[in-house]
Amino acid sequence: MQFFTTDDNVKLGYMDKGSGVPVILMAGYSAPATSWFAQEKVLLKHGYRVIAFDRRSHGSSENPSFGHDMATHGRDLAALLRHLQIDKAFLIGQSQGASTMWAYIAQFGTDRLLGVISVDQTPKMINDATWPYGMVGLNAATRPTFFDKPLPNPTKKSVVKFLLLMVLRGPGYLKFDREGTKPLLLDHADADWRETIRGTAVPTLFIAGAESPFWPKEHAAASAALAARGEYTYVAGSGHAVNWECPKEFDQIMLEFLSRIHRAA
Repeated sequence: MQFFTTDDNVKLGYMDKGSGVPVILMAGYSAPATSWFAQEKVLLKHGYRVIAFDRRSHGSSENPSFGHDMATHGRDLAALLRHLQIDKAFLIGQSQGASTMWAYIAQFGTDRLLGVISVDQTPKMINDATWPYGMVGLNAATRPTFFDKPLPNPTKKSVVKFLLLMVLRGPGYLKFDREGTKPLLLDHADADWRETIRGTAVPTLFIAGAESPFWPKEHAAASAALAARGEYTYVAGSGHAVNWECPKEFDQIMLEFLSRIHRAA
């Protein structure tokens, strides 16, 4: 891992390998950067520069008592781009990592971006009359106590082999402060990124696990319809962790999008 320090004096970790067009990978809530090892290998093989980012309080990064909100995570991503002096990059975010992309775009726009991929993350988690594609069972009435109980198992396929490989890559990176970061989870749940998506001009791909237990797969189509250059796809048989559960299918979708958008840029 390599590290840099943010303006608010937090040490954040990342892996930076290869050359070529930069692709920045951000995992979901509680997951470390090392969870992208399958995509890292594939992207390097195809000539991309791969940057897997440990967000604040995740993996190798420091866990401060402050900054547990999506806006700060968006600013941390901006700080990473500045630190690495990246002019143009693709962003790929799974779950809360996708919300980090929107938090960045909401504050800094898309001038430094070639395109973005959102992996099984609805832009609005609280269901209401305007958005029925949120987290199952989450609405204004249930929100106060919804996250006091455990969430459903996010995966539909076994990921035991994947988890063992992740442990071998660095067991220390699996530590996670669920209690201390609960404000981040709640801020993530309360967010509504629909207007940000409407204002996103770069190509945007929404990938949904067809059997995700968190939200209906149709969130991807509804989200793509908001974006100026939106598209979507469903991955059959996958739960929430699409890149873990169906890596071959995910990698094919990812590489096709990156290659097509890069050629057209």
